[in-house]
Amino acid sequence: MNKFDDLIQTFNLLSKYKGRFLGAIIGFLVSLLIINFGIILAIFISICIGIGYYIGFRYDNKQDFKDIINDIFPHNE
Repeated sequence: MNKFDDLIQTFNLLSKYKGRFLGAIIGFLVSLLIINFGIILAIFISICIGIGYYIGFRYDNKQDFKDIINDIFPHNE
């Protein structure tokens, strides 16, 4: 086999087990955060990443930024 076939085979394996792979990567990154910054700061960083992911996900779905902010912080009427 050449290197290209090995690369395709690796991508096929990763796509088959993408949840496990992503879980392992996220676990590794969280462990690095905890080791470097401590548990409280790691939780804060994880929350900020989650909020950023949520806003980015909504933006990718072509939602207006004002609608995103209004969904997060609704008006009290």
